[in-house]
Amino acid sequence: MHIGRLQLFYFKNHEEQHLHFCNGINCITGPNGSGKTNILDAVYYLANTKSFFNGIDQQLILHGQEFFSIHGFFENENTTEILVNFGKGKKTLKKNGKVYSRLIDHIGIIQTVFITPYDISLVLEGSEERRRFMDFTICQTDRQYLEQLSLYKKLLDQRNAFLKQAEGRPIDPVLLETYDDRMAETGQRIFEKRRDFIAEFTSYFQDFYKFLSGETEQPGLVDVSELHEKPLKDLLYLGRDRDRVMQRTGSGIHKDDLEFLLSDYPLKKYGSQGQIKSFVIALKLAQYKYFLEKTGQKPILLLDDIFEKIDGIRAGKLMELVAQDYFGQIIITDTHEARVQEHLEGLTVGKKYFTLEKPVNTNAAPAQNSSEVPD
Repeated sequence: MHIGRLQLFYFKNHEEQHLHFCNGINCITGPNGSGKTNILDAVYYLANTKSFFNGIDQQLILHGQEFFSIHGFFENENTTEILVNFGKGKKTLKKNGKVYSRLIDHIGIIQTVFITPYDISLVLEGSEERRRFMDFTICQTDRQYLEQLSLYKKLLDQRNAFLKQAEGRPIDPVLLETYDDRMAETGQRIFEKRRDFIAEFTSYFQDFYKFLSGETEQPGLVDVSELHEKPLKDLLYLGRDRDRVMQRTGSGIHKDDLEFLLSDYPLKKYGSQGQIKSFVIALKLAQYKYFLEKTGQKPILLLDDIFEKIDGIRAGKLMELVAQDYFGQIIITDTHEARVQEHLEGLTVGKKYFTLEKPVNTNAAPAQNSSEVPD
């Protein structure tokens, strides 16, 4: 699947923008602040019902306006029209003119893989980032997992609220056990799915890492969870006194982590900048392969400012990969048109170039023109 047309109104710094993409490589160039990354984020939003960078929709509205709209036309065997409108605190998502009653029902219809300079947070930040990566990847191809994860989060919120309300008073053990039973059943399924996912995903990841880096170290992914030692029901029971004092649930799959290793050493502590960059790009390319294997549909690959942040050798390796028929539509941003053209020179896939100009003020739309290079 690929996106053929994109229309933006008052989204971030775009007052009005109309773009027609090709089914090959689309290159968006322009100075910092011209809105290149925001175009990628708009494509991501249409696929995933939210921004990659900011979970607060109100903050995505162009300054001085009251709403934003993103309109995309995706092509496969048929055209799929996706429209998002947000204003006055309300979001509406439509597919082919029909409004979704639940946003969750849209997840998994369109897959995107977004590679950005901010991906190093997967290595450098806390466990929440890595859990989000696992959950996002699995949810795109497993509707049951998505539903189970949503249920677990609701049960966790309810249990935590129950613990806070009981401050200074005896806790009803029957009601607490009811929460524990439901959380344990749902959490165990999520744990098992994550465990199976890592076992399958690791081989994809290792192949890409070795290709990109040329390193001799063996990269590894290890799922870290208390549930490897005890069932969640036992962990919740053993942690009741602690949870009562802390007024929150201290055990469960919401505490799981994904450990990154190079030759059995922690990547965060011992990895070089180059190794970390290769690691996170390999993770995203493995995500691409996982989606492709599970759905038979090529995701849209979004590459944000990639040539600015990685060295020439890794950039060349990446372009060697994307030149293959294995990849579908790609949208690339860069600050230098000459540089991106140099990297893409010789690739036989169709290419289209867009140039944005930085708005004079926050209420002005970035100007753009395009040129297309046929196959």
